[in-house]
Amino acid sequence: MMRIAITGASGLLGGHLIDTFLQKGYSVIAVVRNPKPTLTKPGVEVRVADVQDPLSLIEAFDGAEAVVHAAGFVSFNPRHRNKIFEVNVAGTAHAVNACLQLGIKKLIHISSVAALGRKPGTVLNEDSKWIDVPASPYAVSKHRAELEVYRGAEEGLQVSVVNPSVIISGTTDRSSGALLNYVWHERPFYTDGILNYVDARDVAEVVSLLTAAPRAGQRFILNGGAVGYREFFTQVAQRMNKKVPGWRLPASLAWWAGAAEEFRSIILNREPMVTRQSAAMTNQAFQYDTRRVVEDLGFTFRPLTDTLDWACEAYRRNVTGNK
Repeated sequence: MMRIAITGASGLLGGHLIDTFLQKGYSVIAVVRNPKPTLTKPGVEVRVADVQDPLSLIEAFDGAEAVVHAAGFVSFNPRHRNKIFEVNVAGTAHAVNACLQLGIKKLIHISSVAALGRKPGTVLNEDSKWIDVPASPYAVSKHRAELEVYRGAEEGLQVSVVNPSVIISGTTDRSSGALLNYVWHERPFYTDGILNYVDARDVAEVVSLLTAAPRAGQRFILNGGAVGYREFFTQVAQRMNKKVPGWRLPASLAWWAGAAEEFRSIILNREPMVTRQSAAMTNQAFQYDTRRVVEDLGFTFRPLTDTLDWACEAYRRNVTGNK
């Protein structure tokens, strides 16, 4: 039975990774900063560590045969710039170094499509090169984190990288949870951009496949499909029995709305619901080529209807407390 360590085990993706690996017969070391009761289950050993603390990672990874590095910090709040680089770049470097020091051979790194070179008007694939154009600190941090992973490969690690788009799950407080929160609270606006999405369960399944049969040095784009924000909000609202956002917000107004919300968040000392960066993203449209994961791994992504049926029901249970 292979023993695998998972960083970010209590995060958006972590629980799905744990469940998938347990189903396949692995034993799991759940590496977290703050243990949660939901992590306590047969086959799981919870170890407390912080990716910003190199020594704690060495202790946490001890005895593992492979590591899935899923810890990361997703934010488009300009006030979080330093933390974004500390967690995503330095934290990844510490994970790589811990693997090298302990002689762990396999590392699967959870990156993001944000780390790909984003040249407008092109279809992005795994060979797309990073372009030094104005980008969010989050995107830059994910690119630099990948450079740390490939440094590890040069020093002997067997590494694989996955680049998921927006991961859809039933969470209420992370990443795609903001989109579900937006509909649940019946916000009125939508933008003209395109949402690229992937089911959290699909990401976990691909990671497990790469752990069993690593593709050393390769990266895989994980994108289940693309849908306009208006259509996405409509489908979510129908499942939640909520009002559909019906007011189109032009890109210029979206930017100013983000700026106003950032200012208000400073005054009220809370996280902004939208920022200038996140507003700009909702007016963008990128295309991704997923043939590598389909052809090399024989993988098929779930359709959006299945993902939303599952995610909206999970979200409803999380919000209402009804199991």
